[in-house]
Amino acid sequence: MPIQFITNNQSIIDNVNSFVDEWHTGNTFIEVQTSGSTGSPKTIKLSKSYMKASAIATGTHLGLKSGDSSLLCLSTDTIGGRMMIVRSIVLGLKLFVADVSSTPLVNLENEIDFAAMVPLQVEGCLENKPSKLDFIKKLIIGGAPVNKLLIKSLTSFKGQAFHTFGMTETISHIAMRSLNKPLEESFSTLPGISVSTTQDKTLVIDAPEIGVHELNTNDIVELRSEHNFKWLGRSDFVINSGGIKIHPEEIESLLAELISQPFFIGSTNDEKLGRKLILHLECVNTDLTKDQLLACLGNIKSPKEIHLHQKFSYTASGKLDRNTTLKAQDRVTRKVL
Repeated sequence: MPIQFITNNQSIIDNVNSFVDEWHTGNTFIEVQTSGSTGSPKTIKLSKSYMKASAIATGTHLGLKSGDSSLLCLSTDTIGGRMMIVRSIVLGLKLFVADVSSTPLVNLENEIDFAAMVPLQVEGCLENKPSKLDFIKKLIIGGAPVNKLLIKSLTSFKGQAFHTFGMTETISHIAMRSLNKPLEESFSTLPGISVSTTQDKTLVIDAPEIGVHELNTNDIVELRSEHNFKWLGRSDFVINSGGIKIHPEEIESLLAELISQPFFIGSTNDEKLGRKLILHLECVNTDLTKDQLLACLGNIKSPKEIHLHQKFSYTASGKLDRNTTLKAQDRVTRKVL
């Protein structure tokens, strides 16, 4: 597998070379840290043979072939970053390695057949170097929900964009949905993977080719077939307010067109409602009004307070760390609506 580094960050270069060496050793497993999608974060061992099967499934689904190019701009500490290297090795792709940043395409001068980013990186590219994004023919976006505003921004993207669904335990993604050409509402599973749901409508994944058997997740979905589902939100994020179960992710998607800075929906105890909705903003001041929120969300799903944070906490992969952010409540400004 040819590698071309378009980053001068020696740590990134060393980490990539180290993982390539680890892949070619006689060890049959790779140790990775989970993100906590199916429980508390922990270190698990993934079989190299299953990782290879996952890479082949992605290649088949996207029509990738030997000699195509790929771009790594995710941390090799994450399963997403490691699997980009594995896919390049297994599928015979030429790997370009860029900086792990919110604008990873700054030094890119070549067309790329296949790349993976988190939403934060795609937003950064669209804001700073939108023409560079068109160098990519097939882009998968994962690690976090994709809001309506980002999807709208991708309508002018010349390549194909896909939103992925998966976790470390499933060796990266197990399903994708197109975000343009056309826009799809639900996810379709990769070859050899089927899904079902529990009585609580949480997703169950069966993917024997990658060693996953009836894996119960915390993701609430609308099941459309054993190979197709619409993601609704996380069961551990659901807020019961006034006897109504509310998915924060649904509200966040609606608010994306109204709010430009990073934000998320949380809740706090309330004598009348049980839990009341809180809008958390990463800023020191806001002009948002109660009337704007009501017009966007209606009374039931509208936040009752706004909490202003100077800075949110993020994981190494750029994903918002809600729990750590909420632990710093003593450093926020509260605005009752």
